[in-house]
Amino acid sequence: MADISIAWNEGTVGEWDSLFARATHSTLLQSFAYGRAMGRTYGYLPRLGVIRRDGVPIGLAQVLERRLLKIFHDRQFHRGPLWLDGVEPDAETLEATFRLLRKACPRSPLSRASVLPELSASPENEDLLKRCGFHRHGPGYQTVWLDLGMSEEALRAGLARDWRQRLRGAEKSALVIDADWQADNLPWLMKQEHDQALGKGFRPMTGALAVRLRNALVKAGGAESGALMVTAMDKRSPVASGLFFRHGAAATSQISWANEAGRKSGAMRFVLWRAILALKERGVRRLDLGGVNPDSAPGVTEFKLGTGGQAVETVGQYR
Repeated sequence: MADISIAWNEGTVGEWDSLFARATHSTLLQSFAYGRAMGRTYGYLPRLGVIRRDGVPIGLAQVLERRLLKIFHDRQFHRGPLWLDGVEPDAETLEATFRLLRKACPRSPLSRASVLPELSASPENEDLLKRCGFHRHGPGYQTVWLDLGMSEEALRAGLARDWRQRLRGAEKSALVIDADWQADNLPWLMKQEHDQALGKGFRPMTGALAVRLRNALVKAGGAESGALMVTAMDKRSPVASGLFFRHGAAATSQISWANEAGRKSGAMRFVLWRAILALKERGVRRLDLGGVNPDSAPGVTEFKLGTGGQAVETVGQYR
C-alpha cells in the first residue's frame, strides 16, 4: 500500500508555484494569488498542501482559513485537489487524500468547512466523500472547459455554426480589439459588471477581490500568471469586454460584459475569440469559461457551449 501524505506550508511560494505550473487542469481558486487576494479582502490565510505518494509530489491542495470571534474556525477548500502532469490518481490514493483533507477541514460546533471538490459528479464520488466523513450541502459547480492545445484552425472548426458565423461578421466589422495584459481599466469594467449584475439579478464579483486578484497575478510576473482584459471598441466607445485570469497552465474567464450595441454586433464573440488566441499564444493549455447554469441562464450556457468546449459538473458542495 502506498504512503499518502499532505505536507502543509512546507517550502517556499516559488516551489509551490513550480508545482502548480505542472497541474494541467489548474483552477483559479487553488492558486496562491487567489489565496492572497482572499486574505486581503476577507481575512483568510492560505494553507498550502503538497500531496505526496511515497514521498513524491503528485498533487496540491490549498485550504483557506480564518478565525471568527477568536473562537470559531472557518475553512474553505474549493476547486481542488489538483493533480500534477495530468495524472489522475487511483481510487485508493484519492480516498486517502480526502481522508486527510477531512482532518484538515474538521467539522465541529467550533469549526465549519465549505468543501467544493474538483471531482466529477457521479454516484461513486458521492460515496467516496461520504465514506471520508463529508456531508453534502449543495449542488456542484458547472462550467465549460475549452482545450487550447488544438491549432487555431481546429479551434475555429470546433465552433458552433451560428457562433462561427457571428464571429465572422464581427471580424469584418469596424470593431477594434484592445488586449491589455495589465488589465489597467479593470475598475471601469467592474463598474459595468456591477450595473449589469443588478439589471440581470445575479451577484457580481466583489470589486475589491477582483482588483486584488489582478494585482497578485500581475505582481507574480513570469509566464505562468497574469490578467488579460480584452475590449472591443466601436470607434472610441467600448461595446464589449472580458477579463481573463491566467493561473499556471490554465486560465479562467472571470467577467464578460457587453452593451446593447455589442450584443447586436456579436462583439463578445470577437472578444472571447481574441482572448482565446492571446492565451494560447502565451502557452495556456486549457480555459475555464467561468461557470454555467442551464436553468437560470440558458443563454450564457449556450454561448459558452458554442465554443466547442466540454461541459462538466462537479460532485457537489460539502461540509
